[in-house]
Amino acid sequence: MDIQFFQTFLMVAKLGNMTQAAEQLNFTQPTVTGQIHALEQDFGVMLFDRVGKKLFITEAGRQLVDYAERLLTTYDEAQKALSAHPGNIKIGIGTTTVNYILTPYLQAFQQQMPECSVTMEMRPNAAAVAKGIAENRFDLGLIQKELSVDYLTGFEVFKEQLVWVVHPTLAEKFKDSADISDYPLLIYKSGGLFRKLYEQTLGRKKNEPAIAYNDAEAMKNSILQGLGCGALPLNLAKQLLEDGSLIEFANIPRAAFSIWVVYHKEKMLSRAAMKLIKILKGEAGEATG
Repeated sequence: MDIQFFQTFLMVAKLGNMTQAAEQLNFTQPTVTGQIHALEQDFGVMLFDRVGKKLFITEAGRQLVDYAERLLTTYDEAQKALSAHPGNIKIGIGTTTVNYILTPYLQAFQQQMPECSVTMEMRPNAAAVAKGIAENRFDLGLIQKELSVDYLTGFEVFKEQLVWVVHPTLAEKFKDSADISDYPLLIYKSGGLFRKLYEQTLGRKKNEPAIAYNDAEAMKNSILQGLGCGALPLNLAKQLLEDGSLIEFANIPRAAFSIWVVYHKEKMLSRAAMKLIKILKGEAGEATG
């Protein structure tokens, strides 16, 4: 039974007039009549006697007033208690790239729902994120590509590119060669999207990689130390390219990839999780930056 029906009942009981009750509640008169009729059918009693155009509350109706008031008081108390309960969104992260694009979205979420918290857990790959969602350890997942798993749904939230870069001192050591095969090549470990993009763009180079990395942050630090050249997400490398800390191999095409938000098709997400999804889609409190 809809809690609103009891609110309507108490208003009719107070005013003794369905038309006036409808005006107070901003309903149509047939809506009020229908709600009272639904209560009478559910309880199997008449709550009001209709005599001509006049309305008289019955003994059963008077008894229901007490219960309805207590019910609404309890409902209000529950609403206050639960609204004060801090929510928590659990997110599985399948790529460190998310760290560089998620900040403005999380800032918008905090502004709109400051009582809620977000917990993020790094996982080794997209499959591990999907497994965590299936086991209800994560509400949402953020991965580097669309994942074809029957129980998941999602959407693309961000387009990104990999750029091939080198530190100026290392470029000078190799006489500013534009041929990336002249340099020691830093690469990502096999099995991930970045390694696949490497091989799609560069092919299998004759020179062995100096070091293989799990994430873009470690790759960036090694490139800045002059250990070799490698690829970084543009969002991570942009400022370093602008201030001259890194040089891009302009003759190598940028490899494109996407960041996706995924979640379980059959899970009823919390109000907080749905709010974050709307922000990520740009439908509410659109993030800037």
